[in-house]
Amino acid sequence: MTEIIASCGCRQAGTILSATPRVRFRCHCTKCQAVYRAPYADALVLRRGQARPANQGMIKWVRTKRPSPLVRGLCSKCNEPVLAYLYGVLTIIPTRTVSGLKKPPIDCDIYYRTRASNLDDEIPKHDGMLSSHIALALPLTRVLAMPGRKVS
Repeated sequence: MTEIIASCGCRQAGTILSATPRVRFRCHCTKCQAVYRAPYADALVLRRGQARPANQGMIKWVRTKRPSPLVRGLCSKCNEPVLAYLYGVLTIIPTRTVSGLKKPPIDCDIYYRTRASNLDDEIPKHDGMLSSHIALALPLTRVLAMPGRKVS
């Protein structure tokens, strides 16, 4: 089976993807802005088990907010995000770490109220927590109901 390897900037930590992601979104919350050191997090979503750490020993696990259903895995050397687990059933991978793979279109922008800059595109924008969670409900359900195809 072919696999895609995604890695952080220093290439010390990474993720092995065994399926193609079906969902992509951008998060503009202040936590993502701080962790990604960018105006937003551009993220791919897979089922847990379709992506795994390439080098578990190089990943430190953090929760940037308590309580939170999101556990983030950061490279212990460069502190860049490598992967995250949402509710223990979904894996989130930073889009910028993946190359050599056709990426799905962006489904939505969430927490847009706290954006660092405006985006002038046709992607649906959702401001607050409730609106953002509702906007992600269908795409995340799509991941659970119809997982991505095996990487070939």
